[in-house]
Amino acid sequence: MDILFIVHFLNGFLMIAMPIGLGIYLTHRFKLGWQLWWIGTATFVLSQVGHIPFNWVMSILLNKIALVNWPHTAQTVFNVVFLGLSAGLWEEGARYAMYRWWAKDARSWRKGLLAGAGHG
Repeated sequence: MDILFIVHFLNGFLMIAMPIGLGIYLTHRFKLGWQLWWIGTATFVLSQVGHIPFNWVMSILLNKIALVNWPHTAQTVFNVVFLGLSAGLWEEGARYAMYRWWAKDARSWRKGLLAGAGHG
């Protein structure tokens, strides 16, 4: 069996299993329900619904300008900065909206941690 297949499988499995495990731990430890964890999870998914098409459109637009003629190092630095900022914009905007309108009762550290664990 190819080692790359095993690593990719473990990556996918752990990306799903670890947040669920953390949710189980936090809900039992803090004696809270799953609602805030699911709200955080839905917020992350909704942020990606906006973030991924945004990056796709921006890639098309940026490829039409002189960026494609930049040296490889400059393109890499630009991509790192741009993609990092766009991820922050979409995810933090979604998280703000979640705490502002959806999870209004998540004002304690425990509740905020549980919603954040679902998001992250």
